[in-house]
This record gives sequence, C-alpha cells and structure tokens, in this order.
Amino acid sequence: MTNTNEGINSLLKVWYENIIRCNINEALQIKTEINKRTNENELNLDQRFYLELFNFRYQVLTDGLSINKRSFDHIDSMNLPASNSIQFYYHFFKGIHRTILSDYNDAKIHFEQAEEFITSDLNELEKAEFMYRQGTYLYQTYQPLLAIEKVTEAKDILLKHNEYNVLVALCENVYGLSCIDLRQYNLAEESFDAAIDILRRESQEELLLRVRSNIGWLYENQNLLSSAIRHLSEVNSKIANHVRALFSEAEAHFKLGETLRAEELINRGINVSKEIDNKEYLHRFLILEQMNKLSNTNELEKVVIEGIQYFEQNNLLDAVYEYTEKLAIRFHEENNYRKASEYFYQSTVSQKKSMEKGALK
Repeated sequence: MTNTNEGINSLLKVWYENIIRCNINEALQIKTEINKRTNENELNLDQRFYLELFNFRYQVLTDGLSINKRSFDHIDSMNLPASNSIQFYYHFFKGIHRTILSDYNDAKIHFEQAEEFITSDLNELEKAEFMYRQGTYLYQTYQPLLAIEKVTEAKDILLKHNEYNVLVALCENVYGLSCIDLRQYNLAEESFDAAIDILRRESQEELLLRVRSNIGWLYENQNLLSSAIRHLSEVNSKIANHVRALFSEAEAHFKLGETLRAEELINRGINVSKEIDNKEYLHRFLILEQMNKLSNTNELEKVVIEGIQYFEQNNLLDAVYEYTEKLAIRFHEENNYRKASEYFYQSTVSQKKSMEKGALK
C-alpha cells in the first residue's frame, strides 16, 4: 500500500472518531481533506466503501432529519467487501438507517448481523456507539428496559474518556425517553436535565432542541399541555421536519380543543412523513387527522385499521394497544357495544403481549 493510501486510512479513522464525538467542525475539516485527496488518488475497494459508509454516518450527524429511504442506495449499489470490519459497519449503519425510517423489522436484522461481525479490532468507544444505537432502536420499538440497559452500558464506557461528552448526553436522552415509557417521569426529567447541561457546555444547539422536544413529549404524557406546547412550538419553529415534535405539539393542541392549530401541524407532519418515508408517523398523523376532524367513527376505524396493520407488522404493540383502545372508547360512547367489545378485546390482547415483551407504557 502506498504512503498516500495509508494516509487516507488514517484520515478515515480520525474522521469517524470525530463523528462519534459529534465534533461537527473537526469532522467537516477532515471530510474536506479526504475529498481533496481522493480527487487526486485512486482508492482501493475497501477505502471507497469506508468512504461511502462514513459519508452516510456524517449525514446522520449533521442532517439526520433529512435521511430518507434513498440515503443508503449508493452504498447498496456497490459490491460489499468481505472484510469483517466493513461488514460490521455496513450492517450497523443500515440498522441506523432503518431505525430512522421506522423499518424496525429490517433494523433488527441488521443490528443482529452487525453483532456477528464485531471483532477484537473494534475499540470500546466504537462498541459504546453501537450500544447507544441499539438502545435507540430498543426504545423506538417499545422495549424501554432493554434500552436503558444498553445506553447505561454505553455511558459507563464513555465516562472513562473526556472527549465523548455529547454521546454521553445522547445516552441520557434515550434513558429519559425510556423512563417516560415506564412512567418514571421524575427520572426522565433528571436525565433530560443532565443531557441539557452537557449539550449547553458543548454548544450543541440542534441537539439541545431535540432534547427540548422530548421534554415537551414528557409534559404531554402528563397532560401538562401548555408546558408541552411551550417547548414543542419553539422546536418546530426552528426545525422544520422533526416528525415527533410536530406530532406531539399537534396532539397537545388537539387535546386542548385547538383544532385549527392542530390541523396546521397535522398537515405539516403528513407532508414531512411522506417526504422522509416515515410510515409510523404517517399513520399516527392520519389517525390524529380523523380524530381532529371529528370524523364519523367508521371513517376513523378505516385509518386505525390501516395503522394497526403497520404497527403489528413492525411489532409496535404499544401503538396497537393505544389506538385500539381509542377506537373502543369511541364506539362505546356511541353505544355500539359489539364494536367496542371487539376493540377492547384487541387492546387487551396487545396490552398483554406488550407486557410480556417488557415494553408497556
């Protein structure tokens, strides 16, 4: 291997280290240097693949909310090298991609495949990032206890080092979100506060907004709707395509009977969900749209059934429980006891399965 190629290898390694640290400025400088060098020199197959993988991971760092179903297409068009290290990163990053898109079945497959390719060459900081991302996936698939276990393990590793504070904050963020699912609201607030303290010190403004959106989610879960809207509206005024924050604020306005403002946010959320191909939140917005319109219950039932089909396919049992219960209550209020009984039964079954999974809110 030429000295030039060895230099590219070193740059790729340092680039990824800075990506894990969430050091955007340094990561950008290294990316620019790599691009300058790779324009002048031909790379071998492994280096080209690492470059594309780390380009994707850099996009997750700098513009994660823009990730869509096409973001991995170029990588998938390349021949996958046999190297265990590349196989690990390929499946790991594809697991991240699928988690972002709410394609949880595929995400699970890729995270499991990535684990099979973990070698002794992988340093503990890279393992910590992998565990953090697993924790994110576990939280999003309603497995909060397992999520807490993963991010705690990751945080214990990261705290041994001085330059990974932002990733520590992100672990605190997932810990807090998982505590919301477990209705441990005080613990959730403590974790979010810890994350905010770190992110303020590190001047991570966008990540601060994301944590604030989760504080809004925390307040909405406790029906502290005005406080929730205060946090969420600021996030949504500064981040155009944060589907979770849009949904949370829309739902809060709906609960307050502010249907026009809810409608604006729902329409915005539907468009964003379609743009980034987030099927989970598209179904959530479509259901909320019918509830906000006070549509007749048969119309609501149609969109709930479509949503439940998606939620069941992706093992999102808590979502099945949530929406079948809402539908059952609506039918019960209309004295349609047969339909109410049918959906209460379905909600009870999904509740039981969710408890067995260790994931019930």
